[in-house]
Parts: sequence; C-alpha cells; structure tokens
Amino acid sequence: MISLTTSFPNCLPVCPRVAELKERIQELELKLVIKDGRIEELENELRKHDNPHTPSSKKRKEKTDRNRKKEETERDKKEEETGKEKGSETEDEGERFPGKPEGSNGGGISIPDPDDVKHHRLEGDGLEEVDMREKTVIELLENPFRVVKHVIHVYEDEDGQEVEPEVDLPEGIYGKRLQAFITLLRGTCGASHEKIEELVRQIRPDLSFSSTTALNITDNISKQLGCVRQRILEKVRQNKFVHMDETPLRIDGANGWVWVFATEQNVAYESSRSRSKEVPKRVMGNYGGTGVVDGYGAYNDYTRQRDWEHLRREVRDTKIEDTVTHYHELYDRAKKMKEKPPPEREKFIQKTRYSEFPTLIAKLRENEGNKRAAKAATKIENALPDMFRGVRDPDIPLDNNHAERLLRKVVVHRKL
Repeated sequence: MISLTTSFPNCLPVCPRVAELKERIQELELKLVIKDGRIEELENELRKHDNPHTPSSKKRKEKTDRNRKKEETERDKKEEETGKEKGSETEDEGERFPGKPEGSNGGGISIPDPDDVKHHRLEGDGLEEVDMREKTVIELLENPFRVVKHVIHVYEDEDGQEVEPEVDLPEGIYGKRLQAFITLLRGTCGASHEKIEELVRQIRPDLSFSSTTALNITDNISKQLGCVRQRILEKVRQNKFVHMDETPLRIDGANGWVWVFATEQNVAYESSRSRSKEVPKRVMGNYGGTGVVDGYGAYNDYTRQRDWEHLRREVRDTKIEDTVTHYHELYDRAKKMKEKPPPEREKFIQKTRYSEFPTLIAKLRENEGNKRAAKAATKIENALPDMFRGVRDPDIPLDNNHAERLLRKVVVHRKL
C-alpha cells in the first residue's frame, strides 16, 4: 500500500492545517491496514471451505441454473396465485430468511398423513376458544402387540356343504408380522432369544412369551426360507467366481464357524462346528469356477485366486519398509494391468511371478531374526501359482474384501 503522506513535500512549512491533515491521513492509513488484515483473515477462513480437500458437505452451496429456474418458476406461480404482477417488490424483498422457501415440503423429512387426530381441549366456565394450533407427532403405540380374536363364520351352501371365508392366519397363536419382528430382532440386530423374551415381556407383560418361543419362531421361519436359500445358493454356484471365507463363532456354547459364499448379488451363509474342507464341499458341491480365497487349506480343491490384500497385511506386519513399499507397487501395478490388453497382462505376469516376487521373497528371508518376515515369505511363495488369475481375467477380483465385509456383522455379534 502506498503511503499517502509521501504526497506532502518536506519543504512545505508546517502549519496547523497541514499538521491536522497529516494526522487525519495517518488515521485513514491505519484503518486501511486494519481492513486489509481483516480481509486477509476472511479470505483465509473462506479457503477452509473452498479448496480441493474440502468435503462436499462443507463446501459452499452454489446457485445453479437449475435452482435459479426452479426458484423463478415457484415465484411466478406464487405471484399468479396472489394476483401480483411479475417482478413486483414486497416489503421482505432483499431480506434473507433461513430454511426452505415458504410453501416447500420441508428439507428431507417426509411426514405421512395422520392415522389419528387427537384434540386437546379445556373445559370450564369463562373459557372461550379463540384459536388453535396443530402439531404432528410420529409415535410408537403404547402397546404395539394386539391380541385379535378372529371369528370365522361357517355357512352351508345349497348342496349342504359347509363353507367358510378364506382367511390368511398362522398355524399357531403368533401372527406373521409378530413372527417377522422376532426374526428381525434375532437376525438383523443379533439379539439373543433371552433378550427377545425380555423385550416382548416388557412391551406386553400379560403375554406368555419365553426364549424357547423365540427360538421356535426363528427356527420355523428358517425352515420356511430353506427353498429361498437354495435358489440363492444355486445362483452363487453358477457364477464365474465366488468369494469364500470363514470366521469363528461359538454355537450353543461350543466352538463353531460361520462360512460365507458370495457373489456381488447373492450371498449364502453356513454355520458349522467344523472348519474342515467338507463344509465348502457340502455347500458348493462340484463348483467349477474360481474361488477368491485366503490361504486356508479347506479351499485347495478349487481353482483359486489368492487374496492380495491378505498377503499385503502379512508383508506390512514385517515392518521392513522397502519390502512393504515393493509389495505395494506390485499390487498397484497388478490392479492397473486389468485395463491393459492381454499380451501386456501376460508379460506383466511372467516378469512379476518369475523375477520380481522371487526377489521380494529373498529380501524377506534375509532378515533371519524376523519371524514374521520368514512367515510372509513362505505364504507368498505358496500363493504365487494362484495370484494372477484375476490379472488374466479382469472380471475376477484380486482381493477378498467382499467376503470379509459380509462376515463383519458376525464378528461384531461375536464381540457383543
């Protein structure tokens, strides 16, 4: 900023008026400096919300052509309804009010039509109703479990045969929606049968409901869904590749396992007390596609694509920096090769399998005191024949993250 005081030559005699002007100019300069500092501070604050790393939720909202057109249409419509001329000014024009424009349907919360209307009144002498206000509340019924007696009338037709109306009722005393609710508590929320009993008894104390009842309901629905599960399993078996994995889960107090067999669209779980290869053999049968798996031996009977991500974690745990970096580079190149033509992919496979990976394995084994390095070297060496099917066929993934995500809810349930 150029100082304004330099415009006064030093040779001029200093009179009271000039001194007063100089003092006034210095005050203005000080104010400009303060304003410049404030502007810079505001610009820095603005950059926090407008830079390449700012998440979309924190960015300033821009007024797009679509939004402008929508606002103009709504304004024109409102002016037509109120009889105002287009563009006529109002008292509030230019003022900004928070929230959605008047007449909009709200900002994301959809309130359905009320199922019931409850009036709150006062009764007494000297009271005169002058106005009312409305408030819609979404509430859970005090007693959502209803006991309904169904009276089914029986008739006799012209031929003397007894007939009655068709009704869709369950075999037992618990309705279909209640059975579905119990099953969701068990399957989706992971609640134990004892906790389900406790919840139901708290909501409706006069119900004779036990943990055994909850068990019977979930078992019954499980059996009814058996045919649905079989159709899903058939779709899994027909896929070119299948993600397979397993995780521990105690079953009725004994050690057990939950297995998952999944494609992108279909998932089948299997619980068993065994972790042997008989489980995937029973579930998948004579599956002829590719299993995307880790190094567990139960999957050895299938054509396999070994999980690069699982091996990456093995290498990471060695804490040998240059080896970890080298594996990362190979992994990134393998993923990029999926987009290359077949000859280029094959060239990468030959070079990586017979040159670069043997070098990486040798470096791991140079660290004799590092047991994790020796373990990682052996695992990579054993996996090498089955690591590149996902490079030759771009449809087959190189990692088994999909199966691990599907087992996550089982892991959380186990921890609870």
